[in-house]
Amino acid sequence: MRTTNFSQVFFEAIQYSGNDRHNITDETFAQFRDFISARLREAWEQDEWLDVCRLTQFTATTDANNVVSFTLPADAGEVLAVYNLNPQVSTRAREIGYEVYEDGTQIKIILRSNLVESGWYTYRKKCPVLTGELYDDTKVYYQGAQVYFDSGSNTGTYLPISGQPHYGNFYTALTVSVSAGNSPHTHPANWQKIEIPYIFGNYLSWGAAANWLVSEGQLQEAAGLDSKANQMLSIEADKISRQQNQTQKIKFINPYT
Repeated sequence: MRTTNFSQVFFEAIQYSGNDRHNITDETFAQFRDFISARLREAWEQDEWLDVCRLTQFTATTDANNVVSFTLPADAGEVLAVYNLNPQVSTRAREIGYEVYEDGTQIKIILRSNLVESGWYTYRKKCPVLTGELYDDTKVYYQGAQVYFDSGSNTGTYLPISGQPHYGNFYTALTVSVSAGNSPHTHPANWQKIEIPYIFGNYLSWGAAANWLVSEGQLQEAAGLDSKANQMLSIEADKISRQQNQTQKIKFINPYT
């Protein structure tokens, strides 16, 4: 998946909103981070984007009550379709009816047919939520904590450092605790970078700027930027469907499954 740096999205949003990207406070950063995070989910769940959807094989199990099901992976958000065969390679692939069931500890897909032992399913990955603050090398970070870190200068900074590239992104701590000074640069195995799909970059910048104008009561100006944001998302949809000709096969639903 082609990605973009959060810092690029952030700087553009700052500029589009009329703010000064060279004068960024903690409050300004947090505000735009939250705006971008909210817009990210809007874009992420608006369509079946190829960048955030996965086609995966499953093997079903049958319990004592003759219920056929399989368990979703940890990164799965919404299941979009279940097939008896791989729809990418077989013209005989058909959709299978299913129900989503959560037992309190995991999410299962219950198949309406007890004749299916294996197949394929399409799911949309969970959309990440951006919550991190600037990385502090004097702090211990615990599993699940999120930080904002510039891998260009290998420091926690909002602004580019002269003579060095600036690649600011969010990282999540993977281990029980990450010792002070063990940054995403020095100890990459302790951190997981949150990837932002490139296709959403322009939408996020214009959309976050529009959100900021709304928060300032500039509703008329915000409407123009919001329209621009939606235009950017439409361009990405056009690139997929018309320019790249990435159209999905027609879905045939079997009413007897």
